[in-house]
Amino acid sequence: MQTMQEITTKHLHDATGKVVRAALGGKSFRVTLEGGRGVLIVPDNSEADASWAEIMKPVYAARENRKEVRPNPILAERKKRNYATNLR
Repeated sequence: MQTMQEITTKHLHDATGKVVRAALGGKSFRVTLEGGRGVLIVPDNSEADASWAEIMKPVYAARENRKEVRPNPILAERKKRNYATNLR
């Protein structure tokens, strides 16, 4: 397993192209800000990303399994009032 190289934001600023090319080659970086908090720059593994269909599968299942929707009494009243105002 390859170790993650730690670099500073100054180094990233000075050598962005080199860092990105190295990441494209499989290398990982931890970029630190003022020696403390940091972010990761890792190679993109598109094969690990889920497809849209996989992401939305629970949503589609929930839509199919939803129960009968009750009518909204507020919307019904609003519809009645709008109808009544058009009769005048």
